[in-house]
Amino acid sequence: MTEQVLARRSIGGRWVLVGALLAALLLLGVYDVAVLTVLTKWWQRMLAAVGLRQQVEALQQNISGSVVKRPLPVVATYAVGYLSICLLLLRLLLPAAAQWRLVLRLYAGTLAVYVALVVLGKLAGDAQWAYRLSRQLLDFVVSPLPVAGLYVLLRSGFGARAAA
Repeated sequence: MTEQVLARRSIGGRWVLVGALLAALLLLGVYDVAVLTVLTKWWQRMLAAVGLRQQVEALQQNISGSVVKRPLPVVATYAVGYLSICLLLLRLLLPAAAQWRLVLRLYAGTLAVYVALVVLGKLAGDAQWAYRLSRQLLDFVVSPLPVAGLYVLLRSGFGARAAA
């Protein structure tokens, strides 16, 4: 096969993968309650099997309901899975190394701000404003909006100017 045919197949395969990841994000967003319910049951069984269920429940009681409304391992699993799909999608859509590094820095910075707000809320005596703000930030990050925004900004040339 010629290099042009192989290149076209590679590009076609990339777009199929992009479509599959977009479908996964859509399904996770539409069926988030069902996914979280399944994850909750799975984590309860796993933690009970290794004898850590009581410790995790005790830890959960010390966390404000404004930060997370579901068990922490469940929320963490969902967030890591969703963010992984978002980052994979952005990696496929933005193949330039400089753009990819910028995406990683933006996501890491946003998550650092989230953690700082949670810690600030705890240090300020369970400050609800900090918890609410951190929750809104996390809800934004674990959504397709940053993916769409970063794609548009970086494809329009913003990433090239920022990397220079």
